[in-house]
Order: sequence, then structure tokens, then C-alpha cells
Amino acid sequence: MGKTIAVGMSGGVDSAVAAYLLVRAGHDVRGVTSINYQASRCCDSRSILQAKAAAEHIGIPYQTIDVILPFRQKVVEAYIDGYKSGVTVNPCTICNGEIRFEEIFDEAEWQFSAEAMATGHYARIRQDPATGRWQLSRGLDPSKDQSYMLYRLRQEQLARTLFPLGELSKAEVRALAAEIGLAVANKPDSQDICFVMDGHAAFMREALGDAMVPGPIVDLAGNVLGRHEGIALYTIGQRRGLGVAAPAPMYVLRLDAATNTVIVGPRDSAGLTALVATRFNWVSLAAPTAPFAAELQVRYRTVPVPVQVTPQPDGNVHIACDEPQFGVSPGQAAVIYHGDMLLGGGVISGGG
Repeated sequence: MGKTIAVGMSGGVDSAVAAYLLVRAGHDVRGVTSINYQASRCCDSRSILQAKAAAEHIGIPYQTIDVILPFRQKVVEAYIDGYKSGVTVNPCTICNGEIRFEEIFDEAEWQFSAEAMATGHYARIRQDPATGRWQLSRGLDPSKDQSYMLYRLRQEQLARTLFPLGELSKAEVRALAAEIGLAVANKPDSQDICFVMDGHAAFMREALGDAMVPGPIVDLAGNVLGRHEGIALYTIGQRRGLGVAAPAPMYVLRLDAATNTVIVGPRDSAGLTALVATRFNWVSLAAPTAPFAAELQVRYRTVPVPVQVTPQPDGNVHIACDEPQFGVSPGQAAVIYHGDMLLGGGVISGGG
């Protein structure tokens, strides 16, 4: 007898094929689309209609679930507050840990006794037979792997989570969608933050209004090179849009919220050889105590780099890089891998 499974359906091809595969496997599948925000790519009226049509085509019940309030409080406000204070926030990792696999599952469990939550993420889950621990690995398609965005998932969440596409390539998913007649078989992928509809700058200007205060752009010696429009519009490593005159290209090195200052300098000053990650979530292994070698990924879709990982007594993690890493910003996710296995991840607090 199959499980009762809630499948998060965004109106795209991946979630629709995930739902189809679970139906084919004999599960009682219910399609759900979360209403996250008043304007959002993943839950606008068109996406809802596409998700509903896909569910009807597959032959499963479908409904929407309202998570506007927790999404606003836990994701949108974190994004706004982070950039306001000079921190680069990745809202998708927060959404996965706090909304998609928590709030939405809880509501689905209450409404129709869902036993598990499934999505169209390209990632894999297995249970270690020796320890019983749930482990998270990259999807087999390296061009679509989304495990980085899932590092916040806790053991109890992984135990009730399914990723039916983890063993498939994107080409195979589209081919299967076309084979079964899904209208979204060739729908383009969405890469942008779902609630930032008209670009980061426009979103922050609307969100902060008069709280967006201009200030100085200075070099490492403190010389004023120009004016910025508000530090929420800038991120470490940024080069374009600075509007400063200098003999060599300048990059954002630091954002000082206390003095409302953007500090810029040459590219070779924008690299970190060590960093500290806080609020660390150990995923595929229990929290280690001894240093070990691993690979670090600090952005989605970047190549992991060799590092030395040293767990700290306070629960933070010190990460030493073999080579300087360009444009690493507080607030970004530092995710640790061993090969394809995601060991854990945390939030970068700064250089170590």
C-alpha cells in the first residue's frame, strides 16, 4: 500500500513529472501549490492554473495552501533585513527549511493526513543502514543539482521527504513529460527569486522607502570615491553599477551598516582564505569533533573547492580554503560536501 504524499507543484515540468512518477509507483498523491506572496513567480494565477491542469491530466486531487504570513515573516523579512544590514541572504534555502518542508507539510498533514512531502528538486536521499541517519546527495544530473538549496533540512524532515527526480536528467524529465502529454513539457525553467519580480534594486527600494539612505563609497585608505544609493543595493564582489572613477576596476569589499559605507578595492583584495559558518546544520553525518578535508560550495551553481573543516566547541565551523575565494559575503550559505554527499551547511558570518 502506497503512502499519502503531498507534491509541491509550481506549474513547471519538474514537479508535474515528480507527481506522475509517484502515482505510477502506487502512492496516493495530492498536488499542492503554496500561496507565498502577493506577487510571486511560483504561485501567480498562471502557475496555479498550469499546476491544476497538470494535476488533472495526471489524475490527482489538487489544492492551494496559504502560507503568506509565515513566508513573509521567515523569508521575505529575512531578505529585506539582511540586505539592509549589508548581509547577502539566500531566501530559497530559508524557504526550503522553514516553509516548503515544514509549514506546507504540516498543513498537508492536517488537511489530508499526508505522510510525506515530495518536490521536483534534483537531489537524492538515502538512509544509512549502519547508523539510520538520513543522507542528502547531489542529483545525478550535475547541470541541475539543487542539493545546495536543501542544506537546512533536518533529519525529521528528510525522513518524510521524497525527490523522485534525483536519479534523472533534465532531458529525461522533459522527454517523459512529452511522452505522457503534459502541456508544460517544454516550459522554461525559472531561475530567479520568486518574490523579486522586477529585480533586486526595485524590490528593495519599494520595501525600504525612506529607510534607503545614500552614503559614501570609499577605498581601503578611506578616500571618498563616490556616493551609493543605499547599502541594500550592493553585495560583496560587485563591480558593475558603482559609478566610481579609479585607475583600476573596483569591487565591493565590505558593507558597513553602522556607518552606512560601501568599501571598495581591487579584485585581489576581495578574496577570503578562511571563513566561519554559524547556525550549522549537520545533514549526512552527526556533528564531528575533529578537523577533516572536504569541498566547499558558497554559491548555487559554482564548482566546489577543497577546504579544511574544523568544528568549533560553540557549534560554529571554521573553514580554511586552499585558494582565496572571491566575493564571499556574510549571509551566504557555506555548504560542505564529500564527493556527491552533502555533509552540512551554515550561514557565513565573515572571514575566519
